[in-house]
Amino acid sequence: MDAVKTIDLVKVYEGKETVEALKGVSLSVKKGELFTLLGPNGAGKTTFLRIIATQLLLTSGEAYVFQLNVTSESKDVRKHIAVVPQDVQTYGSFTPWEYCYYFSLLRGMSRNEVKRNGERALRAVDLWGLRNRQCTSLSGGEKKRAIIASVLCSDADLLMLDEPTSGLDAVARRKVWAVLREMVGQGRSILLTTHIMEEAEMLSDRLAVINKGMVIAEGTPQEIRGLAQEKYRVVVEGKLEDISALQAICRTSKFGSRQIFYFKAEDEALGLAKAALKRGLKAEIAPTTLEDVFVELVGGEQYEP
Repeated sequence: MDAVKTIDLVKVYEGKETVEALKGVSLSVKKGELFTLLGPNGAGKTTFLRIIATQLLLTSGEAYVFQLNVTSESKDVRKHIAVVPQDVQTYGSFTPWEYCYYFSLLRGMSRNEVKRNGERALRAVDLWGLRNRQCTSLSGGEKKRAIIASVLCSDADLLMLDEPTSGLDAVARRKVWAVLREMVGQGRSILLTTHIMEEAEMLSDRLAVINKGMVIAEGTPQEIRGLAQEKYRVVVEGKLEDISALQAICRTSKFGSRQIFYFKAEDEALGLAKAALKRGLKAEIAPTTLEDVFVELVGGEQYEP
């Protein structure tokens, strides 16, 4: 059984200008996997999540959560899901413990279960020591972690998180990653969006790249990386005199004094790296990253599968 399944999902926003946010999106999230939507701002990721979360009506197509129709069976769908919206704000007078406790009670969980899950969730996001502090006195990252904990505490079968770790430092982010992977190992299903390439690569069982309301690539992180035309990249710091000749034979990106050169063959990449080092420049060679492929897919550069 799929945790989420959409068929030709379309969402059109009517107003001064008509915006087609989703253009026939067909996706499936398997039960017990972590699936990531990766895309630039305005790609349609949040719209997709809000439709699945029964917060937004679709225009056409079909969408299901555990075979329940999100439109006609929305009340039943809500029994199976828990959501962390993108720009959610905390209630100032609430404490992290109250977020876990009361929101879980509202879901119908027993008090003993809530107490047990609440402690586990707050420890997972490193907020147990701050559990009784009002959110007005917490930092922005701590507030975000309190909201994440309230979802982790729940007994929901499907967790949906819209950019859950944005604004968190690296240590807090990795703690959230660890608990999300642990929950997948326990059979939970997770659908999230992110702009953080490392997050998508480290967390995802599968992911979809969405751009301008359409899915343009789908697969495991390894399969998405495999879509790159060039398999190797060389980062050079400093000026290469024959740059024009190089630009004629490979794709390049420039960031001030640093440039990235992309090559299909490893010997070509090694050749450039050696030439740069001989000239006293800094050079590093590595496989093409998920971010390189993402930019190639959605950043306006030419791409042919």
